[in-house]
Amino acid sequence: MDKFVSTVENHEIPLHPLDTQAAFLNVPYHFFYPNTNQSDDFMPNDVLRDSFYRALERFPILAGYLRSEGTGKTTVVVDRNDLNMPEYLESTSNVLFSELQDAKFHHSSWPNGLSTTGPITVASANGRIKLMNVHVVRLKDNTGVVIFVSMPHYVVDGTGFFSFVELWGKLCTVERTLDTVLMQQTDELEFVFDRDLISRSLPTERKPLGTETVNVYTGFSPLAEWLAWLSPNTRGNVLSKAKFSSNVVSHTFRVPQQSLESLRKKVCVHVDDLELKVDATHVLAALISKMVAQAHKKCEQNDQSAGMISTLVGWVSRAVFGAETSQSLNLLADVRHGLNIADQGYMGNGLIPHNTQCSLSVLETPTDAETLAAATCIVSKIYSNADGPLVASFIDMLLARPSCFTRPMVYLARHPKSLVITNETGFKLYKADFGDGLPEWVCTIPSFVANFIGFLPSPPNSSDIVVNITLKEPVMKHIVNNEFWRDLATIVY
Repeated sequence: MDKFVSTVENHEIPLHPLDTQAAFLNVPYHFFYPNTNQSDDFMPNDVLRDSFYRALERFPILAGYLRSEGTGKTTVVVDRNDLNMPEYLESTSNVLFSELQDAKFHHSSWPNGLSTTGPITVASANGRIKLMNVHVVRLKDNTGVVIFVSMPHYVVDGTGFFSFVELWGKLCTVERTLDTVLMQQTDELEFVFDRDLISRSLPTERKPLGTETVNVYTGFSPLAEWLAWLSPNTRGNVLSKAKFSSNVVSHTFRVPQQSLESLRKKVCVHVDDLELKVDATHVLAALISKMVAQAHKKCEQNDQSAGMISTLVGWVSRAVFGAETSQSLNLLADVRHGLNIADQGYMGNGLIPHNTQCSLSVLETPTDAETLAAATCIVSKIYSNADGPLVASFIDMLLARPSCFTRPMVYLARHPKSLVITNETGFKLYKADFGDGLPEWVCTIPSFVANFIGFLPSPPNSSDIVVNITLKEPVMKHIVNNEFWRDLATIVY
């Protein structure tokens, strides 16, 4: 660690409005490594620790602290004399790696205390928000190692997160093997933390934003304004007590690529726009959108038959907020592609949500290829429209209203049928090799925030898509019993 401190140069990084869009959330993942060869020298702690600080030399932003200027403006300060060092913990466990395998890595089999952060970004014991938390757990009889890593969305998205973990693995391998070729390749990697790259890459052309997106970000909300005015610490404390994860259930499924592609072809038969690019993940997003809408409808029907009190509560809710006739679908897209900077090593947040309102009359219809095509077209049109001019218009809107970053969160909380879907199949979940092979399984924390859907890649040697679904428990019960979904997907846990 001392060597790392000696390399630090004082600097400040004003965060971009894109960094604030999910600033209240962490990016937390677990990496499960088996000691396949039963090696005594398996992922040694001292080398893991040393290479971690060497990787940190390339990511000094993770040792900075947040300085809030209010209403959405935040700066990361990296001060050599006042570093906010990442939390780096090491422990041992009485759990064997084979026990994790037998449980299919279900969280009930994990070592106690493995996850050291939750979904919401909160201050640590010293009163500061850590910009990285790491927990290295060596399993019983050295049968494996589990590494938990968490970073707040203030400083990275999935690209930056997995780039750091992959770099850490490369540097660990170099230290253990003295591989000069790998060392040279690692030295040539470029990581850009200057948020001005986004501004410099914006095109001059602009494209109108969708009405739904504008309404979410510009609609007046006293609660959202108050949350934006709070410091990151106070906002984290407030949100952590809001119980976004209460009565929430998460399930993980695997969807065979071959089955999904077959479904995509059936759906495309009913797509009239022959120029519209329909990806398999678009069909998957549309299917989940329909399933969730159908599940909510069944929950409402069950509530109505449950008794007078439930009926009265539902009537009051509709009277106050209005009866929901649509589902707010928020699809996260990476601006790096729209701005043509995907190859420039940008490590800041590059995700923007594209919001659209999907009519419940469309989503609630029984699922077949034809009805699924109608929902898929909505998804595909959103992604096809996410080009540079649209990104520029979105950023213009954020710059004009720095405090608007809390409005989507408040909007989603008030609309329980809303969904946030992120496609992380292109992220490097299974690229971090510390010298003993790739992880056998990578996953996030057991219960994330409600109504959040993530598409992840499968472990090596598989093209399947892993789908994490987090919903309120009554809604989830209908998802796991959905016949169309059960024919397509297999539940992992």
